[in-house]
Amino acid sequence: MGFIEQNEKERKDFVFKWAEYVRTHDDKDWSRQQNVIINSALKSANMTREQFFKMKKETNYVKY
Repeated sequence: MGFIEQNEKERKDFVFKWAEYVRTHDDKDWSRQQNVIINSALKSANMTREQFFKMKKETNYVKY
């Protein structure tokens, strides 16, 4: 199996594993984890939540 196929398999496996986690855990648990990931991505992009949603032209977001 080449790199591209292995990478695709790993990505699909992760999606299925995450979907199972979301189905079997409380919304607050996985939502909190996603918040950490999203906030980290925004920090590395030097962007606030407000700037991100303005860029995406969305105004309905939850402030934590």
